[in-house]
Amino acid sequence: MPQLKHLNSIDYIVVVFFLVMVAGVGVFISRYNRNTKDYFKAGGKLPWVISSISLFVSGFSAFMFVSASGYTYRNGMASVYMFTSSFGAYWLGYFVYGKLWRRTRIDSPMELLTRRYSQSTTYFYSIIAIIPNIFLMGTLIYTLCIFVSSALGFGSTEVDFGFITLTGFEITLIGIGVVLLIYTVLGGLWAVAVTDTLQFIILFLMTAIVFPYAFIYLGEGNIINGVHNLIERAPAGYLDFSFGQISFLFIASFWLMNSFGYNVNWHIGQRYYSIADERDTKKMALMCAIFGFIGPIMWILPVMVARVIFPDIASVWPELTAPSEASFVSLCLLILPHGFLGVVVSAILAASMSSADSTFNWLAAVVTKDVYVPISKKVSRGKMPSDRTQLIVGKMSVLTLGILSIIISLSFQKIGSSFDIYMKIYSMTTPAMFVPVMLGMVYRKTPWWSGITTVSVGITATIIMNSVATVMAGQPFERIAHIFTDVQFSLFGIEYGKFELNIFFGVAVSVVVFFVTSRWPNKKEQDIARLAALDKDLRTPAYADDAPIDKKNIQSYKIVALLSGLIGVLLVLLSVFSGDSQDFLINFLAGLGALLFSYLFWFLSKRYV
Repeated sequence: MPQLKHLNSIDYIVVVFFLVMVAGVGVFISRYNRNTKDYFKAGGKLPWVISSISLFVSGFSAFMFVSASGYTYRNGMASVYMFTSSFGAYWLGYFVYGKLWRRTRIDSPMELLTRRYSQSTTYFYSIIAIIPNIFLMGTLIYTLCIFVSSALGFGSTEVDFGFITLTGFEITLIGIGVVLLIYTVLGGLWAVAVTDTLQFIILFLMTAIVFPYAFIYLGEGNIINGVHNLIERAPAGYLDFSFGQISFLFIASFWLMNSFGYNVNWHIGQRYYSIADERDTKKMALMCAIFGFIGPIMWILPVMVARVIFPDIASVWPELTAPSEASFVSLCLLILPHGFLGVVVSAILAASMSSADSTFNWLAAVVTKDVYVPISKKVSRGKMPSDRTQLIVGKMSVLTLGILSIIISLSFQKIGSSFDIYMKIYSMTTPAMFVPVMLGMVYRKTPWWSGITTVSVGITATIIMNSVATVMAGQPFERIAHIFTDVQFSLFGIEYGKFELNIFFGVAVSVVVFFVTSRWPNKKEQDIARLAALDKDLRTPAYADDAPIDKKNIQSYKIVALLSGLIGVLLVLLSVFSGDSQDFLINFLAGLGALLFSYLFWFLSKRYV
């Protein structure tokens, strides 16, 4: 097997430099957060270019480079069907949901539920949504640390602190979590969007270089020979565009799940309603659709190259529960020079941190705006808590949710594949929860209680059907944990797994229940008036006014330009210390690319002057 390298002092300089920059962004932008509208909504004036990039990157985490890479390593070309699914999903945002989110004129994601259904629906969703999302964030941080600790080469090393002994993996996990919390707690959505943009730049540079150099390595210096060797040496059926070991039903379930997730997931809606003009939502969705098709292909093909180079990857990573999930990092550690390896680790840090910070921000918005404020008003007999108090509650919510996610992620090490963990948690509750949001925005004739009823029946029916499926497959069902046991079974002549069952059954039951509730429309005047006000807003375009451009629009572009320029200068300088001409070329090109992005965003800032 090829010999892998691990990060050295040059790489550590790059990683530390990146983390310091990201934390610095949170500290700097915190000065702009005068109120909760700034903290949770970026003042409603987020530039559409930055919002588009943030929208895309927030759904493009280490999950893609770890969990999805492991899935691609095992299944080959059929993975293209899976991981380009966001391409189709964003078109729904282009035609329908982007403008609707902007027209809601809300300040927190779940405020939509209050306007469409009732305050009690928001309370209900808050309870149902927060716990699964803490687990999802724990999964995300755990997934990220598989990559980082592997790259650093001390994942299984133990360090005794006297009162506790931690592995290198656990130290990495805690350290990343702390940096993530610093800039998210301090900076709010402005910091999230700005760092997302920087993270996109690093991701682009990484994939633009890994993609060709994977084939160059496989072809021993010739990219055409690399393509030929992949075709010749790949396992039988690995490069076929048939579904292979992936069933059509599984792929259809994945597409259906993403059609919901990329349109009515709370952080997606937050990006759409945080810009000034609804016409820019079309630009956002179009840009994300293009990125959603090209981006995954640029890392799927290198992972298939890794399958040929590392046919027995378990021997490379014996300490990992799912060694195939280290396929992309193995390729990077093999072909990339020191210096740029630090950029790659930063890129994976970047992608996952952007997903986590987005979730922490909208969860905190929900806790603050949709839970704390209404309860506070009831307790104080109608008195609204001050905006300063709300801001403190929001920051403390981010901190608390982040700490809980880090604690949970520490318990995932012995469970198994992070891809399986993610899919099991996500598919149990999400389909039923998204149906009232997705349908409720376009069909507004159901009563105030239809959201709670739809979710309750949908989740309950999914859990019951999971239990029945486990028994039908001949598996023991002795405790609630067996609901998550993955089994294959046949229903009406069609083969199902738990994931497909959760998605299709959860959506089908929830859709039926939702439309059935329309037989009992609202009767109270307050419910009728509230729904009529929302209906009017959703039919009224939300265009930007002629007010002067917010200073933060210009500042956002300038901050991204500065940070990208700093990374570019660092890489160009580090190229001098590269070992050979190829290493020098990779580092220099990466630095030059970062400098070009710096110029691009500086140019965008000048458009407003």
